[in-house]
Amino acid sequence: MELLKKALREPLLHFLVIGVGLFFLFSFVNGPAVDKRNTIVISQGQMELLAENFSRTWMRSPSDKEMEGLVQGYLRDEVFYREAIALGLDQGDNLIKRRLRQKLEFVLEDVSVLVEATDEELMRFMQQHKERFLIKPQASFQQVYLNYDKHDDVGSQADKILARLRTGENPEQLGDPTMLAMDFVQISQTGIERRFGEAFAQQVVTLPQGVWSGPVISGFGLHLVLVSEKVEGRLPELAEIKETVKRDWLVERRKELKEATFSELLKGYEVVIERPAKSDSVGDVAVAVRLPETGAR
Repeated sequence: MELLKKALREPLLHFLVIGVGLFFLFSFVNGPAVDKRNTIVISQGQMELLAENFSRTWMRSPSDKEMEGLVQGYLRDEVFYREAIALGLDQGDNLIKRRLRQKLEFVLEDVSVLVEATDEELMRFMQQHKERFLIKPQASFQQVYLNYDKHDDVGSQADKILARLRTGENPEQLGDPTMLAMDFVQISQTGIERRFGEAFAQQVVTLPQGVWSGPVISGFGLHLVLVSEKVEGRLPELAEIKETVKRDWLVERRKELKEATFSELLKGYEVVIERPAKSDSVGDVAVAVRLPETGAR
């Protein structure tokens, strides 16, 4: 019973139920294609859609003559479409296949927005994907730069300058000239990465406060660093980023719905994959692989 309750609360199940319901609805409304082969019904809803599309493009309602033209265009499209299908012109056309697949996926995406995520579900999603929503550490620091090309032994020179900095010498009078800023205030780890590289940023946010440290290596050279303030990284409260979490949750649910729908639909097909066998003395032969009802592997 507890498992059943848990399943009923699962959003993906809701998606599948709605999706399957839509497929049955489409089938019921449209009926077998063969039965309606020579009947074209332009419903009131279709007429309204034609008029709405015209209004959206031209910013006004169509005249009676323009409406007649829209109907004639729709009829031309429908007749040629049905005749092309009857002739099998859609077969073997990858462009048409991709377009129809896209339309079906669009339907599934429309289904996904019908299910609202609860705060509990969003919180669980946040915990499962902490790396997406984590607010990275911040730091305020000074840096003194040493250029590899200007020192025979840059490591030894860095040790000497570090000792002088720790005795209180002015950092502006030490190190080598650079276009890099010397002082950074409350810059995030991501911001440090953009300026100095990932390895440098990861090391800086772990340095002790209030003491010159280093050398720290970047793509530019060596740096002696004084961290004056740090703000630890944290996972924000849901209320702070609810819309962002909801958007990412919906993206994931759409992916899951498409995959789950494909897996369910595939069960209704028998898939045979013919692969050439490896060359041998007999020659190449085709091997038919008949997949189980659960789908292709």
